[in-house]
Amino acid sequence: MVPPESETATRRAGHRRSASHDDRDDAPALQGVLSDVPPQQPKPSARAPPRKVLFLDGIRGIAAVLVVAQHATYMHGLNVGYTAVDIFFVLSAFLLTWLFYKKSEQLIAQQASLRKWGYALADYFSKRFFRVYPLFLLVAVFLWLLPYESQRRYFHVKQPDHFDLFQVLTFEHDHRYHVFWTLPLEIAYYFLIPVFVLTMLRLGKAWWVPVVPLTIWIWHDGWYSIRSDHESLGVHLPTFMCGSLAAVLYIKIEAATKRHSFEFKPAHVYAVRVVEFVTFWLLLSVVCRGLVFDWFFEHPLPVLGGARFISFHVTLLILIEMLLPSVLSEALEWSVLRHWGKIGFSVYLLHSFVIYNEYIITQANYYDRLVLSFFLTHVVSTLSFHMLENPCQVLATRISKRLAEMESRAAAPVLYSVVSLKEAAESGGGLAV
Repeated sequence: MVPPESETATRRAGHRRSASHDDRDDAPALQGVLSDVPPQQPKPSARAPPRKVLFLDGIRGIAAVLVVAQHATYMHGLNVGYTAVDIFFVLSAFLLTWLFYKKSEQLIAQQASLRKWGYALADYFSKRFFRVYPLFLLVAVFLWLLPYESQRRYFHVKQPDHFDLFQVLTFEHDHRYHVFWTLPLEIAYYFLIPVFVLTMLRLGKAWWVPVVPLTIWIWHDGWYSIRSDHESLGVHLPTFMCGSLAAVLYIKIEAATKRHSFEFKPAHVYAVRVVEFVTFWLLLSVVCRGLVFDWFFEHPLPVLGGARFISFHVTLLILIEMLLPSVLSEALEWSVLRHWGKIGFSVYLLHSFVIYNEYIITQANYYDRLVLSFFLTHVVSTLSFHMLENPCQVLATRISKRLAEMESRAAAPVLYSVVSLKEAAESGGGLAV
């Protein structure tokens, strides 16, 4: 790990080598990816737009790899697919809450009108739509055109003539085939993020009041509830909420450290690193269902089925690395992991067409099958990103600029009227009294 004496410098400079946020980057957890953009040096400002943190790409890349590994039956005895989904959910909630919180702070500081808030929300939802739906639409239509045997092989459609395209596109519960089940949960949470953010901002200095009961709820639900795939948002809501709470905590802690010019002392760094080290090994132990629980003590969690509770561990590691970066975030900035993170949505939706392909599954040698699965998934997903995802993100950016222009033009007549009235009042004529 980095020596404590250099941690503060690392926090101020090393890990801040981040790029300014690009609209292409605030992708959802299952899907979103932080794409590469040239580093910029924004002017320091209390209201500056949130920066891009590259190690989050690497975390998303690990989740994408785990999805492929799970469905390629590489991790025998472990369901790392649940782990990947929880990582995606946490990342999605963290990034989108962070971005919308900073945007809302700017609008409040500007005393923005309801019209401007409306344009901001339209921009937010248009970006979400073009980030998620086009590729999903293309995959759904492609599946609809395939014969039943191919539908069953690639997306586990259980009955002939059961694939109803309209019900798939509208996320009807019985038609959320295979990996489609996570998308309606993501989209539903998009609508909750503005409500959550505006509630926290409305509370002002009392923002911490709901944090305590929400944290207790997340812990209790994680320990005593069973979560699995193809379930409703309510079952997975604590996972999303964990990411959103972390975003608010990060914003508040960072603002407080700047306001008080706080510097991490060596003792602080050592304490944080101990917490991070323990959290990291507990995360690995929970995912692997062993390690420290075999070496030192039994797992205190009741024996339940379904997904293991890892959202708190992942969130805590993200929060620590955001505030006090270490070699962990540097390792996660590896370009290979970041690239897998960038194409993560395509990996998630398209990997089944590779690993369940008849040519792949009939390979006699296990390692031939494994290498082909990862290599071809990478190729197909990279092509998908550049041919569909990236153009859709560019389109979303253009729509965002168009909305900004429309808002400016709508505000111009009001501004002109105010200026005209002021001039009339100063000249003693017109409607001035």
